[in-house]
Amino acid sequence: MVSEAKSVDVYWDLNELSQIKDKKKATIAFEAYLFEQFLKEALKPEFKPLFGGDFQSSTYKDLFIMELSQEIAKEDPLSLERLMDRALHSYRSNS
Repeated sequence: MVSEAKSVDVYWDLNELSQIKDKKKATIAFEAYLFEQFLKEALKPEFKPLFGGDFQSSTYKDLFIMELSQEIAKEDPLSLERLMDRALHSYRSNS
């Protein structure tokens, strides 16, 4: 039995984030971007001894970090959605 693949939105840079119109999707994508940047730095010393520094290892590391950051962001651990809602509400009420 073959399982059905699910579609995953991947954002490579902040320019693509600016094109998202849905607030929830934009928040998740931005949070994933933040986590991706954090994890790239945090895991640098961990990956080199395990996999080496060749092209395949680098590609695997990047894909692993991208997927991990997407999964973390789906849970909204930083509560960015709530913070952005409050910021938008405050902006609209003061303008």
